[in-house]
Amino acid sequence: MPGPEPRGPMRCPRCGAVTWGDLNYCQECGQYLWIECSGCGATWRYYYEYPYCPSCGTKTGQEITTKR
Repeated sequence: MPGPEPRGPMRCPRCGAVTWGDLNYCQECGQYLWIECSGCGATWRYYYEYPYCPSCGTKTGQEITTKR
């Protein structure tokens, strides 16, 4: 299970709906709000947009397209 994160509002990367930091999925479109490293399994919130895993350095390939 992902660790503690800020509980304030944020926007879903798929649909742009306002969601909350303590939710794992967007309540409008069902988008999972965490990214998981394929190398080590570390997780972080999508909005950090790390190009490399902060735990092991594996390239994430994370591409975020926010609906505006």
